[in-house]
Amino acid sequence: MSEGLKVGMVTKINGDLFVIDEILLSINTVRLVGSGGARLEIDCDKFYEKFSSGEFVLNKEFEVAKYSVDSDAAREETQFRMELVDLYKDHLEKCSKKTDVERDISIFCFKRGHKPVRLRTVREYYKKYADGNYAALVPNYGGRGGCGWSSKKEYVEFVKQKAIEIYFADDKVNKRGFYKQVDELLRQKLGDQAPEIIISESTCSRTLEGLPVRSALNGRLSKKELNLEERRAIKKYRDCRVFAVVELDACTIDVMSVDEHGRKHTEVTLYLMRDVRTSYPVAVYVMAGKPSEMGLYKILEQFYKPRDEAYYKSLGVNGVNIVSAAHIGVLVIDNASEHFGKLVWEVIRRLGVIVKNTRQYRGDDKGYVESGFSILNKRLLGFMPGAKKSNDKRVKNRMAKADEEACYSVEYIFKEIVEFFYGTYIHELRPDLGFIYGKPMTIAQAMEKELSLFKPLPPPSLDKFKKLIVTMHCEERKYQHYGVDFKNFQFNSTELARYMDKSGEKSVLVYFNPADCTKIYVAKKSDREGTLIEAQNKMLGIPEISFEEASSLLAEYSGDHIMTGKEFQRIYARKLMKFTEDSRRKPKVKDVNKSVRNNTKKEFNQEVGKALSKDAVKPKQVTFSEASHDDDITPSEWSSGHD
Repeated sequence: MSEGLKVGMVTKINGDLFVIDEILLSINTVRLVGSGGARLEIDCDKFYEKFSSGEFVLNKEFEVAKYSVDSDAAREETQFRMELVDLYKDHLEKCSKKTDVERDISIFCFKRGHKPVRLRTVREYYKKYADGNYAALVPNYGGRGGCGWSSKKEYVEFVKQKAIEIYFADDKVNKRGFYKQVDELLRQKLGDQAPEIIISESTCSRTLEGLPVRSALNGRLSKKELNLEERRAIKKYRDCRVFAVVELDACTIDVMSVDEHGRKHTEVTLYLMRDVRTSYPVAVYVMAGKPSEMGLYKILEQFYKPRDEAYYKSLGVNGVNIVSAAHIGVLVIDNASEHFGKLVWEVIRRLGVIVKNTRQYRGDDKGYVESGFSILNKRLLGFMPGAKKSNDKRVKNRMAKADEEACYSVEYIFKEIVEFFYGTYIHELRPDLGFIYGKPMTIAQAMEKELSLFKPLPPPSLDKFKKLIVTMHCEERKYQHYGVDFKNFQFNSTELARYMDKSGEKSVLVYFNPADCTKIYVAKKSDREGTLIEAQNKMLGIPEISFEEASSLLAEYSGDHIMTGKEFQRIYARKLMKFTEDSRRKPKVKDVNKSVRNNTKKEFNQEVGKALSKDAVKPKQVTFSEASHDDDITPSEWSSGHD
């Protein structure tokens, strides 16, 4: 169960520390006590909004303490390793002898009741922690197991094949009986070379559980029995608190839209987050283009925004009330490629959110968000002008009609979806919620009731979330005497050279904006403060283009010498001329889709650039100007020296 707001938690308000004294759920109020007996009462909704805006923070940042650690044992081991790293760091500062360090580590382990840890292991902990990745100290207890999986691959494939033929074809066969049959078939296949234990019963059972549930339709279960079983499996997620489990997914909606120039395009992606306990849509976002990592960032940014007047104005809606953001316990996402980037592994996990991936081809593992997509298609999107699917089954293709009707922009579609969800859908009675609470209940009422019984932890501030996006574009490099080699270019600056000469360290982390190849931002791996130093591209005159464009221009170059900034500009100018020429012909839908994707990506990269340059140390700008009095200087008379 997700940890909630508790009495005794310390909160920092405008630099002063306050302790939560009482949480009065009946009147939705939080009472806090500060130094000198100062007391503060605040409405719970406003309390959470203060955290979203960054005015309030929990002391010691709970998201670091809860950094994606699943079990108590893993949390204790992580804390033990952190203390070991601090102990080793103190000895490094004191320049202690190796024997003294080993003795103190042994004493520390003995006092903690932990098995002895070698100095070499502690050094590995320190090196990983110095890389700036807290997750490196979290033990992967869930990954423990035998080391012989590579030798079991053929046996597991054999078990899968026989499962379809035997287990899923006959409901009289149980798991133990199936294991005995498979074991005998393997022994007949291997003959005298068969080992004593070929494959264990537990491995056989796990293989059966990992196969698609639909395999049971091969004869073991009827379609009705399978549907009933899947319905029971979905219900287990509701045994939790609000915001303890939140599902997130994206889908391409079947509506054609128009851009700001009136051009029609077909790629519009809808992102949705739903709370599992109450089915409340905690965040929704619509953007042009295909599902991507930046879309995942935008829906999370939408969720963490404070629910103030500016928020509702940005949505373009009036008269709706959206529940405030809170700390998410578990985020359920599928196995899409955009969910395995640095946004998930670095940003989301640093906020203390545990990420769970669903099984492949199993939409029922995140049934609440999938049902949200279905409801939108049936009740809203299917009736919009530009809808690509017909409600008449005899009409197989209505793309021509959709192209004629399309008149809504992405922003207008987003506004209509928000009004439908928060103005209509959450205020309708839900039978499934009625069974849970014992009386007719809407989604909005269910959320209100749950928050009156339990207060989750407040969310991180929106500014903190935005600062973490710089970790999405980060790579490790070595600093040389001439600077840093990065993506076919060299970068350096006077400030960077002075910064690197202080310690002589060579390993650096390079943060970059993908849309700007003229500069990067460099930090030492061991720098815990994360000081960023701006380094300029040493190729003078290169245009402000993306690294991807620079690579394509470099590939087009066929000269016999090293490419210069001037040649980059000439090739780039020829490309722009081609774009202008192509723009004169009637654009295809495919070209418009590509243009819309590029515009969306450009806006996101501008946010990355702002976050990087905000606190970075920038090089001094050197300007050259002609002195106004130079013309007044007259040379002295020439003399031969014999006068």
